[in-house]
Amino acid sequence: MEKIIKAGVGVLIFDSEGRLLLGRRTLDAVDTGGLYEPGTWNCPGGKQEYDETILEAAIREVKEETNLDIEEVLPFGASDDQEEGKHFVNIHLIAKKYSGEVKVMEPNKIDKWEWFPMDKLPENLYSSSRETINFYLENVKKEGEI
Repeated sequence: MEKIIKAGVGVLIFDSEGRLLLGRRTLDAVDTGGLYEPGTWNCPGGKQEYDETILEAAIREVKEETNLDIEEVLPFGASDDQEEGKHFVNIHLIAKKYSGEVKVMEPNKIDKWEWFPMDKLPENLYSSSRETINFYLENVKKEGEI
């Protein structure tokens, strides 16, 4: 097996009430090469494609998954996500604006999108999304920067 580090993006999107958008991965999801954690809740995001910036990847992935158009997208951190035979550098981003109506666009991957208050997030978070959310809470929200 070729050992390659890939790049992924995870995007935090908050509504006007401060709730975070999360999608539930289908229980019978196909392994698409990322970390495989069916039934967990995750932020919109995915793999960066060749010849695409991280901002372009974030905008594309959010649109493909949720039908939302995002703007004022800012990176705020990064982490390593690893499991047997897989290694991703995950770039954490936040979208300060969005438009459109949330829809399940890839029902073979996500069976529903839901807005969660930050103090009532589901326990079974996708590991990459948990890292993104924790980094935001520990390093960004306290600072009031984003």
